[in-house]
Amino acid sequence: MVILGISIGTRSSGIAILHNGKLVAWNTLSFRNVWTEKKADKIVSRYDAYLKKHKVTTVVLKIPPLSHQTDAILNLLQRIRELVTYHGCMVEYKTKEEVKKAIPEIRNTRQLISHASNLYPVLLPESMQELSNRHSYHHKMFEAVIVAHMWKQERDRGA
Repeated sequence: MVILGISIGTRSSGIAILHNGKLVAWNTLSFRNVWTEKKADKIVSRYDAYLKKHKVTTVVLKIPPLSHQTDAILNLLQRIRELVTYHGCMVEYKTKEEVKKAIPEIRNTRQLISHASNLYPVLLPESMQELSNRHSYHHKMFEAVIVAHMWKQERDRGA
């Protein structure tokens, strides 16, 4: 089973790939230009590359709350749904509130980063860098790791 976790955004996105429970890829993708259809195409094409390269079976999206879902985010979500359907993957949506409810020790971004690096020690260099910086850059990547991990745990419990 290969899970692609994505923390979506129009300026940056976090990506995490879990293959049979092992974190095999993680990244922060930056998209600096103003929102256009071309930018949306670029974002979705980056996701598509991960789907193809890793033969993803499930996509777990960390999405913003409804109050923060702009037209651009809604457009991006629609495109991702189409992409996932095209590839025949299952898709699941998670919000920050669902993360906090499922993992009570995560109450803020710092705790989320620490929790992710405890689960996957390979993330320690990025977590140390992120926790020492005043401006977060990789927080979406850590969110992607956590939502992918949550889905894996939920599936393992149900299996």
